[in-house]
Amino acid sequence: MLKFPVLAALPLLCALSVQSADAQTPSIRLYIQEFAPFTHTDAKTGEIRGYVTEKVQEIMRRAGENPSLTSTSLARGLYAAQNEENACLFAFRRTPEREKYFQWVGPLTTDHWVLYGRKNDSRVLKRFEDAKPYAIGSYKNAATGLQLAEQGYNILFAGQDEDNPRLLLNNRIDYWIVSELHGMYIAQQQGYAGDIVKSARYKHIELNMLCHLSMDKQRIELFNKLNKELDNDGTTDKILRKYGIR
Repeated sequence: MLKFPVLAALPLLCALSVQSADAQTPSIRLYIQEFAPFTHTDAKTGEIRGYVTEKVQEIMRRAGENPSLTSTSLARGLYAAQNEENACLFAFRRTPEREKYFQWVGPLTTDHWVLYGRKNDSRVLKRFEDAKPYAIGSYKNAATGLQLAEQGYNILFAGQDEDNPRLLLNNRIDYWIVSELHGMYIAQQQGYAGDIVKSARYKHIELNMLCHLSMDKQRIELFNKLNKELDNDGTTDKILRKYGIR
């Protein structure tokens, strides 16, 4: 039977103790939807990128986490965050309807929801409400589209947001309700940036990370603390400048 000297055994015991503690902490599974420039998969490398992605990765690094990161649809991401323990979805709007179903980290960033219209359209909207008689494009499960539909707006839901620039320019819809940055990114990728204009602003929005209700609250508190730390120490501004947003 092997016997270790007490002092020699201490480092091994400490290492085993750390490994045991780590093993008791479940890994976090992070999900994104394709929502460039906030979160997206690089077509050339397959790497998940975006300035919110980089911010969340830095939060996880400072928290000592080593999460998995998966791109999926909005519906599947929401399902995972609601039904998989230690699962989170970002970047996402925090709404009263969703509040009680998740734990929240953020805001991670802000943006504006706007109406994009055709550049050659002679109509002028003096205020957002002037668009109520017209066909407005959104996409399946989009919170803004659902809210506007409930308010009586004529919302047409595409299968994905990427369909809407084409629908707009083919006169299938009159306007497109979308995040200002995300909408222009899609239009640029599809070669339509010069054909659309911002017709009206809807509202200022905040994007967050939502996590499963059972996640350790101390983890959530730490993530929120680190999110503010990144905003205050200049890291967030550095990431935004890298993506040409500031």
